[in-house]
Amino acid sequence: MNSVWRSIFNDLKVGIGEVSSLTGVTQRQLRYWEEKGYIKPIKKDGIRKYTLGTLFCIVFIKEKLDQGYTLVSAVKKSKENQIKVKLLRKLFSDPNYQIKVTDLEHEYGQVHFGELKLIDGRKGDLTAIVDKDGTHYEFDEK
Repeated sequence: MNSVWRSIFNDLKVGIGEVSSLTGVTQRQLRYWEEKGYIKPIKKDGIRKYTLGTLFCIVFIKEKLDQGYTLVSAVKKSKENQIKVKLLRKLFSDPNYQIKVTDLEHEYGQVHFGELKLIDGRKGDLTAIVDKDGTHYEFDEK
């Protein structure tokens, strides 16, 4: 993530009233989630504000609650999702990976992972493909 996006993600702060209006989560609920340690606002002079990351977390929890999850389960799913996003960010920060959009309209593409060595010693290029057939992989053995 470049510095402008990182700055927006870390520095943009939204007040509790706006968060409540945007998400449909009452201010009372937000304060309760805060008491439980599920979310962490930034307080300045008694005013609660939320980072963009916390706003994403609130929306995710709200969506899970709307799907019938308990609050505890929704928070757990949110934490798991945050870890998954971090893992993907680490995975795709590898400069050797080449990501190519093959069909903009249908959001199809390929991720070329480069040369891999399998446990049995074989070598080849691995490519993940997302197309009309779903997600599949091709291993071009060398």
